[in-house]
Amino acid sequence: MTLDALPVARGVPSVSAAQMAEADRVATVELGIPLEALMENAAHQIAAVTRAFLGEIEGKLVAALVGNGNNGGDALGALRHLAGWGAQVDAYVAAPDRLRPLARRQYDILARLGVAVYDAATQEDRFLEHRLSGRHVILDGLLGYSAAGAPHGQVERLIRVANAAGANAPVIAVDLPSGLHPDTGARLGADAVRATLTVTLALPKTGIVQPNARSAVGELVLADIGIPAGAYEALGIADVTGVFAAGDLVRIIL
Repeated sequence: MTLDALPVARGVPSVSAAQMAEADRVATVELGIPLEALMENAAHQIAAVTRAFLGEIEGKLVAALVGNGNNGGDALGALRHLAGWGAQVDAYVAAPDRLRPLARRQYDILARLGVAVYDAATQEDRFLEHRLSGRHVILDGLLGYSAAGAPHGQVERLIRVANAAGANAPVIAVDLPSGLHPDTGARLGADAVRATLTVTLALPKTGIVQPNARSAVGELVLADIGIPAGAYEALGIADVTGVFAAGDLVRIIL
């Protein structure tokens, strides 16, 4: 599979952060789909898009920048799949001691597999930029759609590092580029990750389809992670049953 071979979709409905949170709640609480299953689906799809982007995966160098939440867990899970397919992977985590439970589980799995997982705070900027500049792909898993307020601390620092390294290594953002407002596409702080490609999950977030966000989003691929169309019905969102009729990964043309 290549990116060019993916089906193309236009006019796909987008969701606000509040709508996505409610759809997630309906899927997991009311319909009983385990959040772990949705994360595993997301991780696999991110890995699949990364493989399609690279053309081949064996021997490729892939790093992930990881935040505390489920977005970081998705990126860590994607590394596991990529490693299983022959890539050489490593991760740089903003705050390993503050990982949320599902992200922590993905972190622990990688550690047990012998994957290099670093506390980003122990690495100097120059070292990180040098390491990341030599990667074939950098996964941005720092912030998800629930982020509010300007990035700070290690997350803000890793956004800067990602953009410095991104001059030499393509960046694939998980769900949306870290540092973008999920509803407006405006920067939450001084900067946002400038991605080569964004893999958005379930439905596009409203902010990433705004004209002001396009330079940060890059190419846009939408991934099905198993949230049923019924989870959106009460939210006033247009029918989504046909979005993935041609495939579980689709290119969004803005």
